[in-house]
Amino acid sequence: MRGHKGGLAGLKQLHQQAQDARKEVERAERVAARDRARLDQAAPEQEVDAFRKAMQSARPIKPRNQIEHRLAALPDSPAAAARRMHATGEKPGRADAGISDGGVAHLLSENGTAYVRADAAPDTARKLKQGHWRAGAELDLHGLRVEQARHAVISFLDECLGQGVRCVRIVHGKGYGSEGMTPVLKDKARAWLAQKTEVLAFSEATPREGGSGALLVLMQS
Repeated sequence: MRGHKGGLAGLKQLHQQAQDARKEVERAERVAARDRARLDQAAPEQEVDAFRKAMQSARPIKPRNQIEHRLAALPDSPAAAARRMHATGEKPGRADAGISDGGVAHLLSENGTAYVRADAAPDTARKLKQGHWRAGAELDLHGLRVEQARHAVISFLDECLGQGVRCVRIVHGKGYGSEGMTPVLKDKARAWLAQKTEVLAFSEATPREGGSGALLVLMQS
């Protein structure tokens, strides 16, 4: 556990990172506005905006009494990544290559709400839901299409692994805004996570942390 000074230093660092990220977003948006007239319309503007907003939501969770993880600024900011995809026609798929949208129901437990990798302790998902590990970062998938969400989830996990963050929260929603009130990304997010070899376990979040609209995910160290 870090001391009081360490905690303050960590908070200051997170605050500085937030300021730097905000400046980068503002700079990127100015460039995008200037160049938009010359860009090929590789994807509808609303999809680019949705992707940008979702990746901007991937953030460190504010600590209560101590700093457990520190996420450095991403090497390619979310705004810059979205602008690059818009300009070049780049399709999401490199980070999530080989990840399918289903076919893993037999790996899930607790009526499809939990997963534990075969070589992990059987009670890992239960301990995860009970708060044994605190989530160090969060990703919100609201507003994304399936392909964009898949790319965002896998990229988010890779970035967190690179920064030493083992436990994260992924918000996929409860489907209240979807056609037929069906959560489009709920089952697909579970399928993607079960195929990610670094994922040890995941569990539906507690009501306080999003309930059936979110997952707590634990990755190997």
